[in-house]
Amino acid sequence: MKEEDKEASNNNDTTNTSSVLSVLEEDKNTIQTTKAENDIRICIIGNVDSGKSTLLGVLTRCVKDNGNGFARKYVFNFPHEKDSGRTSSIAHEIMGFDKELNQVPPARANANRIEQWHHINKAARKYISFLDLCGHEKYLKTTVFGLSGLMPDYAMIVVGGNMGVSKMTKEHLGITLALDVPFFIVVTKTDIAPPEVLKNTVQTLCRILKGVKKSAELIKAEDDFAKLIPLFKTGAICPIFSVSNVTQEGIVQLKLFLSLLQSRVSANPLFRSLDDPAECLIDDVFNVAGVGIVVSGTMLAGVMSVNQVLLLGPDNVGEFAPVIVRSIHYKREVVEKAYLGQSVCFAIRYQSTKKDPLRKSNIKRGMLLADKALNPKAAWEFTAEVMILHHATMIQKNYQAVVHCGVIRQTAEVAEMDKEYLKTGDKGNIRFRFLYRPECLHIGMPLLFLEGRTKGLGKIVAINHEYKRPKPGVTSEEELKEKERKKPNKKKSL
Repeated sequence: MKEEDKEASNNNDTTNTSSVLSVLEEDKNTIQTTKAENDIRICIIGNVDSGKSTLLGVLTRCVKDNGNGFARKYVFNFPHEKDSGRTSSIAHEIMGFDKELNQVPPARANANRIEQWHHINKAARKYISFLDLCGHEKYLKTTVFGLSGLMPDYAMIVVGGNMGVSKMTKEHLGITLALDVPFFIVVTKTDIAPPEVLKNTVQTLCRILKGVKKSAELIKAEDDFAKLIPLFKTGAICPIFSVSNVTQEGIVQLKLFLSLLQSRVSANPLFRSLDDPAECLIDDVFNVAGVGIVVSGTMLAGVMSVNQVLLLGPDNVGEFAPVIVRSIHYKREVVEKAYLGQSVCFAIRYQSTKKDPLRKSNIKRGMLLADKALNPKAAWEFTAEVMILHHATMIQKNYQAVVHCGVIRQTAEVAEMDKEYLKTGDKGNIRFRFLYRPECLHIGMPLLFLEGRTKGLGKIVAINHEYKRPKPGVTSEEELKEKERKKPNKKKSL
C-alpha cells in the first residue's frame, strides 16, 4: 500500500472513531465507569481450520501471521494443540482499550499470558474477553458449554473464505440463534481465497442470514460505525468483515468495531442487580499447589468480598456447606471484591475446621457460591417449554438425553409430557428429571438437549423443589403405579 493510501486510511479511521465517540457521549449508559460493565465477553466459533485461533493471536498480540499459523501459538493452551493446530479446550485472551478507545498494545508479542494480562490491566479502561472455542465436530459439547455456560455477550463466527460455509458453521450458527446470542461474521483468508469462491461464500452467508430475518451488512473501510452499532444492537443487521491475518486487510475495521461493543449484562435476564444477595455460578475448579481449592465462575448478582462466608452447593444430595473466601482474582489480578457480571476466581475452604479438607472431587460444574440470604435450593425436576429440532422417530415418556443448561451438563429423563409424543418440529412442555444429582436452576434459563443426532432447545418455565429422589432400593409411589400399569394381565386357568 502506498504512503498516501495509508495516510488516507488512517484519517478515515480517525474520523470514524471521533464520530462514533461523539454519538456515544450522548448515551450515558454506553461508556460505563466500572470494570464489570466494561468487560465484554465474545466467544469465537466456526468450523475447524477456519483461522479462529490465528485471528485471535493477530488481534490480541498485534502481530502478522506468516500464513502457516504463526500467530496461533500465542493462544493455544496445550502442546498437542500446537502440534495439531486444532483447539480442543477453551482458551481465554483479552484485549484492552484506553479511555480514548485505542487498543492497549501488548508488552511484547511473545510475553506469557500472566505478563500480557498484567500489562493490559495497568492501562485498560475497557476489556474484550475472548473465549476461543473448538471447531471440530468431536469437541461440540465443549463448544456448547462455552456458548451456554460462560454467558458470552456476543459471538464471532469465523468462516474460511477459501472453504465456504460448512456443516459445522451452520451447526454453530443454529446453536447461537437458539441461545439468542447476538453475533457477527468474520470471513478470513481473503489473501488466498479464489475470488469466485470468496464471492460464493459471502453470497451463501447473506442467503442464510436472510432466512433467519437478518440483513447482512458487508463492512467496508469507509463505513460509518456510528450508524452501524445502534442497528447491530437491535438485531436488525449482521456485520460481515473480510480480513486477512497475513496482509492485515480489514483488521483495523474489526478492532474499531470491537472497541465500540457494549456489555449486555443489563439485558440478560439471568443477571440481577448489585443490590441482590451475591451469587456466583461455578464453571471450573482447580487444585493449585500452595493455595488449595480454587473455583472460577460468573457473578450473577451482588458483590462478594474476601473473608465472606458463603454457601457452596448443591452436593449429591442437594445440601449446601458454608465456606470462606480466602482470596479473589479478576483478570489474573488480586482484588478485594467481585462484582455482578465479572468472571472471577475464588480460593475457598470450609468454614468449619472440624470437617475434612475441601477437595476438588467435592465440587462440580453448575454448583453455586451464594450468600446465605439467597437461601438457595436444589431441584431434581424442572419443566421446560421445548422445540424438537431433529429426532429420527419420536420422543416419549422415559426418553433420556444430555441436558445442557448453562454450565450444567447432566443426563435427564422425561418424567411427564403435555403430549403423547413429540416429533421433529413439534413444540411442547416436558418435565425433566435429573438422574444423578439435583441442580440449582433459575426460571428463564435456556437449555439444549442432545443425544446422538437428536437435538432440542427450550427454556425453563417451572422448577419442582418438592420432588425428593427415593433412597437406593426404595421405589417411589409414582414408579410403583407405573410398574403396576405395565404389568401383564394373567388369565386364570380353567
